[in-house]
Amino acid sequence: MECYKAEEMVGGYINHTLNENELEEFLEHVRGCPSCYEELEAHFIVNEALSQLSNDEETALDFKVLLEQDLQKAQMHLVRLKLQRAVVVFTIILAAAIIVGLGFLHTVN
Repeated sequence: MECYKAEEMVGGYINHTLNENELEEFLEHVRGCPSCYEELEAHFIVNEALSQLSNDEETALDFKVLLEQDLQKAQMHLVRLKLQRAVVVFTIILAAAIIVGLGFLHTVN
């Protein structure tokens, strides 16, 4: 992914509107590109700071830690989606094998 594309996706990442493929490409890029990571960090901090202004509680937050936590959460979301897809595929294959096996047993008897 080129930097200009990643920079266009920052808003989508912050607003959680990237689809699975976009999110995966974006995360891969910002983890390897210091410039785009800094761009994301700046937008994330502004977004979080504005969010905190509307919050009645006064909290001192480390926005960089929050960004890392958010990136890890997004990565885990992708892992869960892939795992769910693998379970579905395995279930379909297992069901097909059982059906074929039952059909074979029926023809043998």
